[in-house]
Amino acid sequence: MTTFDPERTARHRELLASANFKRVSYFMCDEARRALAAQRRRGESLSQALNRLLLEQSSGRDENPGDAREFARRVRQAQNQIRHSQRPANRNGPYITRSWVLRSDGSGSGAYVTADDVQEFDKDSRPP
Repeated sequence: MTTFDPERTARHRELLASANFKRVSYFMCDEARRALAAQRRRGESLSQALNRLLLEQSSGRDENPGDAREFARRVRQAQNQIRHSQRPANRNGPYITRSWVLRSDGSGSGAYVTADDVQEFDKDSRPP
C-alpha cells in the first residue's frame, strides 16, 4: 500500500513549476464531464485527458510527451521480448526475430524492431 509522501509531492510540484505548468482548478457541468470522459484513454484520469486534449488543440503537435514516452516504452519492451526469446535457455522456441510497434494515434506509423535495431516508418513505407 502506498502512503502519501509530502516531500515527493513537493518535488513533483517544483518540477512542474520549472516546466512552466500552472495549477488550475475548474468546475465542470455534468454534460461536459461526460463528453470529457468519453475522450479518456485507458488509465487516464479526467485531468490528464483534459490536459492532453488542450495540448493537442493549442500546440498543433501530433504527439504529446506522454504518448512519446509510452511509445518508447513499448519499443523497449518489444526489444526485450526479442532478446529474451533468443536466449540459449530457450531451446525449443518460439523465437521472435522482429516486431512492429504502432503509434497509438492511429496514423499507421510506428517502428520496426529487431534485437539490435529500431527503424521508424510511416504508413506508406512500412517494411515487410
